[in-house]
Amino acid sequence: MQWQRVIEIHGGPRGQHGTGYLLAPGLALTARHVVDGLKATELRLLEADELGFPGRVGAWQKARVAWTSADTDLALLAAAKGKPFRELAVATTVGRLDGRAPVRVHAMGFPRALVEPTHSDVLQLQASVNAWSGARSEALLLDVQTTRPAEDDGWKGMSGAAVFAGDRLVGVVEAVPKKLAASALRATPAYLLFADEPTGKALRAAQVELATEPVDAKYVDKLPLGGTWGGTREQYARAVVEEFCSIDFQGLAVTGALDRRMPALAAFTARKLRLWPQEPPPVSR
Repeated sequence: MQWQRVIEIHGGPRGQHGTGYLLAPGLALTARHVVDGLKATELRLLEADELGFPGRVGAWQKARVAWTSADTDLALLAAAKGKPFRELAVATTVGRLDGRAPVRVHAMGFPRALVEPTHSDVLQLQASVNAWSGARSEALLLDVQTTRPAEDDGWKGMSGAAVFAGDRLVGVVEAVPKKLAASALRATPAYLLFADEPTGKALRAAQVELATEPVDAKYVDKLPLGGTWGGTREQYARAVVEEFCSIDFQGLAVTGALDRRMPALAAFTARKLRLWPQEPPPVSR
């Protein structure tokens, strides 16, 4: 997950408030109930502060509701005039959860519990999902293991948040299950986007692919852990590394590495030590 892709959504006569995620420069994913009855809405993205961390939010951008699912709580938003919401290096890859062991997942959104008089704020959560729980109703049940709102109503606004297992988008936050523990959330599996043939075709045209390899605990656990960036020395190192790599909030290289799951410092070191070929210099004419 990249925080640069997380969007806050507001719109409609009922003042719908939710979260979404950019799948591609001009295409965003959210929950259907966030945009129910709307033809258009507005969204805004987080902007980086002077150190490259998520800080203020950007300007509101108009979006049209491009597609909603009749059977699932999924919707797609498109840029109103064809202009990208934000330029992105790579598109998102969607995955399907599998396996018996619980899988670690994470999400970012704008729940009502963090709405202040002048702004809303971000909540990042870590959770565990068992791929077989909720399988008959095609739902993912998230056992939230980090900070959560004290009341169920405080989750409102988190709807539509993208749920990631490692580097794969696996779900979209849907609702708070009424009869489960207070730590539970429910999400719609993201692979259902491809169940609708025209929608799947449009997603692939935007370079959003459905991974053939299932996502299980083994897949997630083998991914390299992201680094942390604290203190003056680490901040200086980050500033140097950012000359060569675009870095996500976990310290992983988004660009400038052979593998975008690679820790940015490792990608930087590999390039400086010429452990893998650098991009050829431009040919002068």
